[in-house]
Amino acid sequence: MYVGFSAGSATDIVARVVAQHLSERLGQSIIVENKTGVGGSLAAEATAKSPPDGYTLLMVSSAIAVNPAVYPKLNFDVEKDLTPIALVGRLPTVLLVNNKFPAKSLSELLSYARSYPRKINYGSSGVGGSTHLSTEYLATLSGTSFTHVPYRGNAQAIAALLGGEVDMVTDTILLAAPNIQTKRVRALAISSQTRSALAPDVPTFAEAGLRNYDGSLFFGLMGPAGMPAEIVTRLNRQVNELFQSADLRQRLQTAGGLDLVGGSPEVFRDTLHKEIGQWKQVVKNANVKVDD
Repeated sequence: MYVGFSAGSATDIVARVVAQHLSERLGQSIIVENKTGVGGSLAAEATAKSPPDGYTLLMVSSAIAVNPAVYPKLNFDVEKDLTPIALVGRLPTVLLVNNKFPAKSLSELLSYARSYPRKINYGSSGVGGSTHLSTEYLATLSGTSFTHVPYRGNAQAIAALLGGEVDMVTDTILLAAPNIQTKRVRALAISSQTRSALAPDVPTFAEAGLRNYDGSLFFGLMGPAGMPAEIVTRLNRQVNELFQSADLRQRLQTAGGLDLVGGSPEVFRDTLHKEIGQWKQVVKNANVKVDD
C-alpha cells in the first residue's frame, strides 16, 4: 500500500490502521511504503503503472484531487489511470487565529477582512498545499482576501502563529486539538458537519454563519485502472466492514478526529470528480503557481 506522504503524516496514520485491519481480514500481509514527492503524486504514479491485480493499493488524501490543478504536467490522469475503491473518511480542518488577533468569531474575522483586504496574513504548509487552498477556498466563498505566507510544513506555520508572525492558520483538528485545548490559539470554526469531540466548544462553519464551506480533507483507498470488478467489490466490502470494529473507530474517529464515511466505489468516484472540479476553480481564482 503506497502512501505519498511521510511516516507520521495523517495519510500515513490512516493507511497503517486500515492496512493492519485489512491484513487481518484478508489473511494477506500488507506492506505500507512511503513514496513521497510532488504532493503525493509519485506514489499515485507508481500505483497507476502497477499491474491491476489488487496487490498494489494506494491510500490517498485530498491532495489527489488538488494535484491536477496545481501540477498540470502530471504523468498520469487521476480519473482515468486509478480505480476508486472506498472512501475511508474526512478529517475536518479548523480555522485558528493568534490569541492577540482582535476577532473573537468567524463573522468578526470576515468583517475585518472585508474592511481591510489582504491585511490579514495566514501561514500554510506551502504553496498548493491543503492548508493553503483551504484558506483560499474560504476567501472565495466569503468574498474576502488574505495575504499568504508559505512555510515548509504546517508545523512551521503553527509555530509562526504561536509566535505572532502570522494572524491565521488552517490546520487539521487532529493536529490543532492540543493547542486549542491548552488555549495557545483561538479556534473560530471547524469544517465538519457537527462539532468535534476533540474541540466541542468550536462551532462548525455553518453555525458560525458560513454555509457551504467544507475544507475537510478526505482519505480513500485506490488502485490501478483496470482492476477486476470482483476485486474492487471485495476490497470495498472489507473497508466498509472495518468501520464496525470498535478498535478502528477508537483509533480513527475518537482519537484521530476522522469522520468515517465508507460507501460504494461509485460514491468515492463521484466525490473525487466533484473535488477535482472544486479545487481547479479555487486554484484558478487564487492564481496559484507551483514549480514543477
